[in-house]
Amino acid sequence: MESPIAARLTALRRLNILETEPEASFDSLVNLAARMFTAPISAVTLLDGGRQWFKARIGIEPSETPLEVSFCTHALASGEDVYEIPDASIDQRFSENPLVWGEMNLRYFSAL
Repeated sequence: MESPIAARLTALRRLNILETEPEASFDSLVNLAARMFTAPISAVTLLDGGRQWFKARIGIEPSETPLEVSFCTHALASGEDVYEIPDASIDQRFSENPLVWGEMNLRYFSAL
């Protein structure tokens, strides 16, 4: 039996969405989330093997980051419907993450 993470990757590849051009519906979604939560960063993130790729994004310059620094990898592995990190700078899993101490200065994270 295929693991849940492997099944998600198989489904993602079947969708042929990776490396596609921006789409208004995804852009609208991240804009709405950023406004609703007054968040400087909002993204639709897709995990593809060794990276996380941003289908749509606000407040994030690169179009992808390695899985090694991905918060979404932890969210997916948790199996929780809502995954939340109130302050990544004091969370042992993320306290040395370059997304926390680098240019992005990421502190709060939530995934649905």
